Amino acid sequence: MNALKAREIVDRTLYAGETVLAFSAATDTDTQGLTFADSSPNFWIAVTQSRFITVGEASGKATSSLLLEIKVAEVKRKLFGGSLLHFDPSGLGPGLGLMTLKVHDKDAAKALPALLASRAQAPALPKETTSYTSVTVKSPPHLVPFLGEESEEFLCTTCGGNCGGTTKREATVYPECSACMRSVIKPDAPEA
Repeated sequence: MNALKAREIVDRTLYAGETVLAFSAATDTDTQGLTFADSSPNFWIAVTQSRFITVGEASGKATSSLLLEIKVAEVKRKLFGGSLLHFDPSGLGPGLGLMTLKVHDKDAAKALPALLASRAQAPALPKETTSYTSVTVKSPPHLVPFLGEESEEFLCTTCGGNCGGTTKREATVYPECSACMRSVIKPDAPEA
């Protein structure tokens, strides 16, 4: 995935008035952690006024975390290794939630410390809703025993992010889209 495609994915998640303040390719240098969605350690990262967004190179999916709620987000500079971002949105620690991302863009690496240091003052996102559409996807061969041959995914109609899915005939709809963080309503439900 190139920078243009990754930026397009990030831009679809933005709210009116929200802008990308830093954007960079990044590589997860912590290879001991669990990998769920991506089989690649390569990501694209973006920081807005309210969110930290990652886009997985392998999945092409965005995931957002509110700056206000991130437990660990700090940049450490190495003399010859560039800038490393220690990112752990839920505070689960090494092996479960911690990512150590090598930030490739020098301008983004310089901007990140100030942006992340002020995250306690990050503005809240506006209250917006989205719906979802259902798509059938073939399961990767290594997940067929757990998910079956095919599964159903619920994709956000606003940004294309993940809103849930059906696994082994059990449907789960998330309360908010994992990419844009808009509240999810059923496609036929009236807006509040």
